[in-house]
Amino acid sequence: MKTAQNTHCVDILREQCKTESKRPFIARGSNAIRCSHCLMAEFACFCHLRESQASPIEFILLFHRDEIHKPTNSGRLIADLFPDDTHAYLWSRTAPSQALLDLIKSRQGNCTILFPNTETAQEQKRQVRSIAPSSNKGDEKHTFIILDGTWKQASKMFHQSKWLRDIPHFEINSEAQRSFLVRHSSHQMQFATAEVTAMLLDSLGHEQHSKLLLNYYQAFNEHCLISRKRGNNEHL
Repeated sequence: MKTAQNTHCVDILREQCKTESKRPFIARGSNAIRCSHCLMAEFACFCHLRESQASPIEFILLFHRDEIHKPTNSGRLIADLFPDDTHAYLWSRTAPSQALLDLIKSRQGNCTILFPNTETAQEQKRQVRSIAPSSNKGDEKHTFIILDGTWKQASKMFHQSKWLRDIPHFEINSEAQRSFLVRHSSHQMQFATAEVTAMLLDSLGHEQHSKLLLNYYQAFNEHCLISRKRGNNEHL
């Protein structure tokens, strides 16, 4: 039996984008009857696995427009698990939301961008301030801005947004990445947004929350595969 799910910031952002869009988003598998919460085909719904938790850090999810409607987007899993500690906005190079700018300003001195480790980023690595925000400002949780897009999109979002340039950046070092891979993953370096965030939590010493997000992401992948296989079989 499917349990009722509360609407969170990514759900609200997605609906807002639908309302404001001049054309519908049509993705592969768009004919499937989908769960309105997890976006999987109804027979592959995994809402029953969602268990809201308090996060030790706060997240601002900054979505590339191409990602917000994708059933395969993993950034929304962060909001699934940590709804009270997550905010979601669309990225804009020149016209970011005033609400987003106000939120970032209110977190001044306690906010960091998770730096995308792409080839472009490697070339400009000298510009990165490598910090380790292990402590909070007073009783406030540290806030991380997570760039949600493909690796290429995330690099573009980072380097082309002048309004992000004065915010400190944090790059998970190669040793921490290798350690995470050995313990949790079988592939190399091309991480999804949820995996990068799990790695961030792990790097900051929040291993329990990291494992929770990683396990949820793995369940998400399994249900994506179930949905894809059954969908293909029904068209044979």
